[in-house]
Amino acid sequence: AEGLVTMKMRRGAYVTEVNEKDLSDVYHLLALLESDAAGVVAERATEAELESLAELHQSLERAQGDREAFFRINEEFHQRLLQLADNRWREQMVADLRKVMKLNRHQSLLKSGRILESLQEHRLLLQALQSRDAAASAQRMREHFLSGLEAAN
Repeated sequence: AEGLVTMKMRRGAYVTEVNEKDLSDVYHLLALLESDAAGVVAERATEAELESLAELHQSLERAQGDREAFFRINEEFHQRLLQLADNRWREQMVADLRKVMKLNRHQSLLKSGRILESLQEHRLLLQALQSRDAAASAQRMREHFLSGLEAAN
């Protein structure tokens, strides 16, 4: 992705540092893109597709004591939701934005209590999806990203 490496004259390549504004901008865009995807999934996903998200959520619940597994499964959950929304352009944009987030060493999930908050946000999102409520699904996803940004700052 563009902008992830900075070239410095006679000093080589460096990983670009992510400042607070960058982080805020990335979270804002992710909230827009993924909340839209959540609304689409609530309206269009099959029962089997929603069940695949529920299964990932159960894995996330089981992984709450293992930070590395939680990170990985959380990412799988978000990727699965994006796949179900079926828009390759949105998926690519989110993938690029997530690369920027990985440069961020603040890692919002490292904050004390954030994993439990994130799980509760996922539970509410899953309930909205399973209720086929597109507006509530989009709102829950927006709130999830706003909480993540708050924890990252």
